[in-house]
Parts: sequence; structure tokens; C-alpha cells
Amino acid sequence: MSKEKWMLVTLGIMNFILVIMHLTGYVLLFLKPTGYIIPLVINIVMIIVILIKSKLSKVWTIVAITSFLFISIPVMLFYSFILLLQDYSYTEIDNPYRKQSVVIEYRHATLGETTYFYNFYKTKFGFIGKRLNDQSITIMVRDYSSDIDAEGILGLGNEEWLSENTVRFFTRKGPKDIHLNPL
Repeated sequence: MSKEKWMLVTLGIMNFILVIMHLTGYVLLFLKPTGYIIPLVINIVMIIVILIKSKLSKVWTIVAITSFLFISIPVMLFYSFILLLQDYSYTEIDNPYRKQSVVIEYRHATLGETTYFYNFYKTKFGFIGKRLNDQSITIMVRDYSSDIDAEGILGLGNEEWLSENTVRFFTRKGPKDIHLNPL
């Protein structure tokens, strides 16, 4: 099999794995802050390399690469803009009971009052996360003091592990339990 075919097969396998992970609620945690920008760039670069190494004439290769870039770059820029608007931050807390941790994705929106949004992911193998559905927290705060931040509202640093599968956060609105293995 030629190098181009191996590259295409590798690209297909990578994309298939990412689609299956997305559909089942799993994410690669190191990709979470950038979304799928890195896999998109890998796809673009590998397809351009395949087109350059292909047996197409130089004219068709240039037309194909130009067309491909003309379509893919605006899509990537739009996707990057959407990620920039969401402005998520991430932090990780370790589970003292096992080699598992919780990754917290959070952001806030202000319109007269500030609303804080928190999503939770349990980790597997340290780099794969599964979103804990129905465990998200939204907290609205009408306090305008400058010492309030998203981590303080959730009570990060004061969390308590009740068991190896449950962590309690002492939020501004009272205690909230997050279950790593919900029923």
C-alpha cells in the first residue's frame, strides 16, 4: 500500500474514533479548550500532502488544494470564533481514593447579575473524559463585589470527597454533590 493510502487510512481511523467518542459523550481532555481545531488542522495538512503526492496533474492539484483551503479555512475561522465567544475555563481536582479526577469546565455571563455555568467530566486514563450528564450546575449571583470569581462561587479548594464516586462542593448557594457514577 502506498504512503498516501496509509495516510488516508490513518486519517479515516482518527476521524472515526473522534466521531464515536463524540457520540458516546467522551472527549479527549487536552482537546477540550481548543475544540476540534487541532484535528481539523491535521485533516487539512494531511489532505494537502495527499493531494500533492497524488498522481493528479499539477494544474488539478493546485485547483484542488485552492478549493479545499477556500472551503476549510472559513469553516475553521467560524468555529474558532464560536469557541472564543464561549470562553470556557478548565480546572482539575484529584480524587484521593483512586487515580481518577474531575475536570470542571466553567464560564460566566453577566447581564445585570452574573450567571456561572459548570460542567463536569470524570477522567479515564488521565486524558479521556466523560461528561457527567445531568450534573451541570448553574448559579446566579447578584453580588457586585469585585472579589467574586467562578472558582470561588463553586467553592473550589474547599471541596470534600464523600466517597470515591462523590464529591461535594460548598457553593455560594449551598452544598452540591457531583456523582462520578450516577445511577
